[in-house]
Amino acid sequence: MITGYHAVRKAAQHIAGAIDRSVDSLREGRVEHEPAMTDRMLGAIEESLNGYKKKGIQWSAKTLTDRGRGSQESRYGADFMGVLNITLPEFVVSKGFLAQAKLIRNSNSGDLKKLKQQCKKMLDLSPDSFVFLYGQDGVRVVPAISVVAAKVDPLLLYSRSAQRFFEEHFECFIGDGNIQSATPTTLDSMCERFEARSAIEIRAVLAD
Repeated sequence: MITGYHAVRKAAQHIAGAIDRSVDSLREGRVEHEPAMTDRMLGAIEESLNGYKKKGIQWSAKTLTDRGRGSQESRYGADFMGVLNITLPEFVVSKGFLAQAKLIRNSNSGDLKKLKQQCKKMLDLSPDSFVFLYGQDGVRVVPAISVVAAKVDPLLLYSRSAQRFFEEHFECFIGDGNIQSATPTTLDSMCERFEARSAIEIRAVLAD
């Protein structure tokens, strides 16, 4: 993203606020499983960005709902895929990341082993793979490669807040150029290719 627009932090703050609101359902006990929390989070991001305009940039988002219901879990390495399309006069990019969701609760060695396997699947498809840790205090993001390398709980690893993660994504420190989408149809096909249950596509264009 071009620094002159001064748009990254505001947009990331906006998304982080939406994510925090979705965490309320976790705090209140209305969500008990990762897929439901992921759906709420992606839906909150979509709702918050559609119609959002700041610093001369128009933002929008589109989600694809869980495509894995009724399917064997082993078929899907990623719980969701994030795609970013920025189209500005001086800057055009399309890229994305893969993410596995993990609800923070009392876990055992079997849970960690399963998470490592899921992270390895994602990393086989893209180096830009992450674990979103859902907790009552908020959402933290950990690199999948760190989860695979560690023998400890992911909570003990270096992480990013949701705001920091999306700032770095918008600034292009994060993002795989092989994960991109131009239309809703290609977004669905990208989910198939990268074995993701759900997806969110964020777009940024010059405001009218």
